[in-house]
Order: sequence, then C-alpha cells, then structure tokens
Amino acid sequence: MKNLFIALSIIFVIITGLNCSAQDNNKSLLRQVMQNNQEAVDAIAMYPTETRKIIFVATEYPEVIAKLNAMQNNSQESFEMLISSFSKEEQEKIWNLTRFDGLISDLVISNKKSEEEINNILANYPEEIRKTALEKFKKNYVLLVQIDNMNKCFSNDFNLLLNGYPPEAINSFKEMIKMPEVLNILFDHMQYTVVVGDYYKKNPERVLHKTDSLNLVLTQKNTQEANDWKQSLNDNPQVQEEYVQAAQEYAGDNGYQSEDYNTPLTPDVTNYNSNSFNWWFGFPSWYPYDYWNPYPYWYDWGFYYGPGRRIVFFGLPSAYFMDWYFYNPEHCSKYAELSNHYYNYYNSHRNSINYNSISHSVNDWRNGNKDVVKGDWDKDNPDRIQRFKEYGQMETDRKKYNIKNPQQQLGQSEYLQKKHNKYPLLSAEVSKEQVTMRDSKVQFNHDNIPEPVKKPTVAIPDHYKVEQHHANEVPLTRNPNSSNQSVNFNQIRNAQQYHQNTWKQIQPQSQPARQPQQNYNPPPRQQENHQVEQPVRQNTQAPSNNKRK
Repeated sequence: MKNLFIALSIIFVIITGLNCSAQDNNKSLLRQVMQNNQEAVDAIAMYPTETRKIIFVATEYPEVIAKLNAMQNNSQESFEMLISSFSKEEQEKIWNLTRFDGLISDLVISNKKSEEEINNILANYPEEIRKTALEKFKKNYVLLVQIDNMNKCFSNDFNLLLNGYPPEAINSFKEMIKMPEVLNILFDHMQYTVVVGDYYKKNPERVLHKTDSLNLVLTQKNTQEANDWKQSLNDNPQVQEEYVQAAQEYAGDNGYQSEDYNTPLTPDVTNYNSNSFNWWFGFPSWYPYDYWNPYPYWYDWGFYYGPGRRIVFFGLPSAYFMDWYFYNPEHCSKYAELSNHYYNYYNSHRNSINYNSISHSVNDWRNGNKDVVKGDWDKDNPDRIQRFKEYGQMETDRKKYNIKNPQQQLGQSEYLQKKHNKYPLLSAEVSKEQVTMRDSKVQFNHDNIPEPVKKPTVAIPDHYKVEQHHANEVPLTRNPNSSNQSVNFNQIRNAQQYHQNTWKQIQPQSQPARQPQQNYNPPPRQQENHQVEQPVRQNTQAPSNNKRK
C-alpha cells in the first residue's frame, strides 16, 4: 500500500506541476523531462510505430500503471509462495509453462484425458514446451489447477480495474501486459510517463512524429555499430574463430547441446517470436535482473548458422553474453585475441557505453580492474593480447590462492607484488604507481557480482532448421505459430535489447528476506474465490530475490 501511495502521490504532484507549467513554458518542461529520462525515451522510441501507439495510449492513464505494478508485486509473491516447495529446476519448468497463454487452462479441463488427447492439445503450442507440459500434467495436475485458478482471479481483478475506462485504453492495457518490460520502464520512469501521456493526449500526431524521427536515428546508429562489429570480424578470421568458439561455449553453459547450435537455420530465424513470462507470475525470482523474454541462443550470439553453415551476423552480442564473457577471467586468456578485439571496438565506440553491449561491458570490466588495467592498455600495441593472457591467468591463480588462504586474501596489486615474475607486463605497469596496501581481508573481485544467470533453454522449432542434405537450399516454410507476419519481432527484440544495459537492475547476491506486504487491495471479485492448496511435494527451496518493489 505504501508503494502505491507514493506512486500516486508522485503522479498528483507531477500533474499539478504540469498544469501550472503549461501556462508558462510547457515545451521547456517536456524537454527537461525527456533529458532526465533519456533511457526511457530512447527505449520506447525503438519500438515499431503501432506498438508505440499502444504504449502512448497507456501513458494517458498513469494511475492504472501504478496500480498494475502493485498488483503484479502481490500476484508474483503469491505465485512464488505456491511453488516454493519445489526445487529451482522444477520451479523454472513451472514458470515456463506460464509463458504460453491458455496452455495451463487447456491442460486442466479434465484430469481424465489420455496421453494421446494431451498430445493433441499440445499440438497447438510450440514444440519447445510440449515435453514439460506433458510431464507436469502427469505429475502435478493439482498444482496446475491451482495456478489456473490464480491466473483467472488475477485476470478478473485486472478487468475490474479497467472497468469504466474507454475501450481504447482497455485494449491498450490488455496488450501492455503482454509487454511486461515496457510496463516496467513506464513505472520506473513515472515522471516521463505522466508528462508524455499528457502531451500525447493533447497532440498525438506530434508525439508519434517525434518518436518516428528518433526511431530512425537510433535504428541507423544501432545498425551502423552492428555493421562495424560484423566488418571487424570479417576482417580478422582468427578473432572470428575465437568468437564462434566462445559463442558455442556460452550456448553449452546455458544448457544447449552441440547438435542444437550447430544446426543451420533458415533465413527468417531472426524474426523469432518470443513468449514473455506471464505478467502476474513474473519470471524466476533468483534471476539477478529483469528477464521477461527468453530468446534462443542465437540472439545472444548476434549471429547464426545459415544454409550451408554460413555465419550470418545480424547484431551485436547481447548484454547477457558479454556479462558471461567478462565474469569469468579465464575467457580473457583463453580467447585473448577476441578479448583484445573487444577492447579495440570499445576504443572506437566509447561514446556508446550506455547502450552498446560491447562498449558497456568493456567499460565495466576496466572500472572493476583499475588496479591492473592502466593507461597503457588504451595504446594500440600488440602487448595488449599478452596482457589479457596474463590477466586471465593471474585472476584464476589469485582466486585459487584466496580460497586456500581465506584469512590472508590478496587484492590484485598485492598478488602481483607477490608473484611479479609470473606476470611481467602487468607487474611492470602496476609498479609504476605507488601501491597502497589494502586490508588483509580483501575479497575476490567477483564476490559482489552476481553470477550470470543461466537463461532458460529455448528449444528450436523444426521449421527454423535446415535439413543437412538441403543445406544449400533456402527453405520456403514460415513459422506456423506466427499468425501476424506483418509484426517485425526482430525490431521488437532490438527495442528490448537496445537499452538492456541501462534497464537491467543488478541486485546484490544476498538480500533481506521478503516481508509480508500490505500493498494494493484488488477490487472485490465478482466470481467465487478458489481455495488454493499447497503442493504436497517437498524439495530444496529455491532462494527468493525480489527485484521490483
């Protein structure tokens, strides 16, 4: 209730100020708000025009956005409690079932269905979820009934919330809960939401025109930086080889098998339509940052194998991929040429650190390793490759040393002093500056950095795959699950990823236990309340990590 009161109070103050300022200098206020919320402005502008129209209609009703956020906090907490007795692996399976609208409802119509009847139902859903759905129907039917009841109750509360609003607003919010990452942006940037909503109500054509222009600029900039990356790899076969090896290792670490990521894919693969996690149930609570849309591995790679196993680049590696790369220092030495290439690309795109995944990650890595990454690293010389090799080996060795000597842990500078002969280039640079000894209990650098989340493995539907004996042919089949081919899902994905570096909220590894909330009380239901039973299965409880309060 406190969070909702604060949000609504902010909305009231902003609207009051807006009405007063409108008499003086409305354009100046709008300009100031846009500057203060530039990430949100750019993020929304990257969406297709029709999607932006839906978003802007929603901004006309900021009080609904505030209430939806409070409702979502409550509903996700209720869902987490319901499945808390299951292991993390089982919880993730259950969460993935909620991504497919109508699936659980179809499954729980009757528990008397045969496996053949269940398979007939599952034929209407993507192949990637069928095995899990059948397993959960057989093992956890009662739980599925409980989840279905909860979803219906939450949906009923949602409909009651929208009762009395114009049809256009109702339709807009029904679409918005299918775009949870956008609702997050609007709530987290409430000043922007209120001001833009007011401006759009008065002059929708002007707002759309402005964002169309911004969309063009950002798309061109994004495309150019992706092309720069693609060209740089094409010009350096050795780096490209290491990049492919690192990409395959990333896919393997995230649960994909070699036969999955080595299979050539069709040319329309980047228009893959991801199913978001259900707005009411959220995403797995242990994820260290917002992750609403599970995409296959190739979106994180920024390339895929096309017909004939030709490498097809379509964008930059994702922020998730770059987090994974620099989290483990061994990558820096194992793929030293690639590490150096990342650094060169960063040097050429330093003005893009807020949204370019490579520039952002290299910049973060430099800031986190100031003790060893000195000014000489920026110079264009061949020693940097060796520096990366020494860095990766040093951090690997230092981690082992600190584990064996928990009472005498060493920071980077101290460890280099102790082992200076083993890492000559790094030691020479550090010795140029006076080293201030830290406390003897210096912690390993990564102790305060959450381990990169292992994203849900998304099975690749067969219609995206190219049969090996026809690998040189371009298949004509399209995605049968894409009912609206006019929607550019790749453009939507780019919008979601473009400002991922500024959206994602990295959380501390340990957080205080979640306290019972006294949040928004939904309107009284017009239907019978369902009694929710607790699952009987007892397993290791997965940790809860509430990200949005």
